[in-house]
Amino acid sequence: MWKKSSAVVLSSVLLAGVLASSSDAAVATKNVQVKYNNVKVTYNGQLVPTDIEPFLINGTTYIPLRMMAGVFNKNVAWDGNTYTVSVTDKEDPRIATLQAEIALKDARIAELEKKLKDAEDKLAKAEDDDVDDRIEELEDDLNYDYGDYEDLEWSIYLSGDEDEIEVEIEVDLDEYQDEYDDLSTRDIERLVENICNDIWDEFEDADIDGVIIDIADDDELHDFYGDADSGDIELDGKEI
Repeated sequence: MWKKSSAVVLSSVLLAGVLASSSDAAVATKNVQVKYNNVKVTYNGQLVPTDIEPFLINGTTYIPLRMMAGVFNKNVAWDGNTYTVSVTDKEDPRIATLQAEIALKDARIAELEKKLKDAEDKLAKAEDDDVDDRIEELEDDLNYDYGDYEDLEWSIYLSGDEDEIEVEIEVDLDEYQDEYDDLSTRDIERLVENICNDIWDEFEDADIDGVIIDIADDDELHDFYGDADSGDIELDGKEI
């Protein structure tokens, strides 16, 4: 069972045991006794074939490095000039395939996200356009209903969105000063109430912020506020 060799050159050999080594190791030739004892190597229960039979030296098992590199999917290179064995990772073709699949999926996801964003933008624009149209129609209705309130000429302008509507009511006191002076506080309150309630009929969640302006002198005559949550309306800071 013993085979002897006066000198053994271990090319492409992995030390399965532990041998002392360092970058400053001495270079020398030694005679060793090699023991072959039908050493087998298995990986996950499967026998690993090799052209070079593993052997033992002083109780340490030596097996071919290239054999184990194949098991662990590594590349092995030998530099005869520097007596250096280089072990590097071997590219797994499955990884490249998976990476390509992931790249395709990422591109598809990006495409779908762009389509979704475009659809959301179009929907938001359509909703904004719809709100603008509703505000414009409501403004026409208010002017039709209250444009000649109490025999004065009022101009009502709306702006904003579903959450907040701004109202500007204009009157020319150069022309309607006497008629305006004949109005009672309750008349002004009723005008503001009617306008706020009509706005809430169309935009029930919108707070209302409004002013009544004399366009002749650009003076603010009254300000009012409507709270959509409570339904309370204030004129000049006092609840109606």
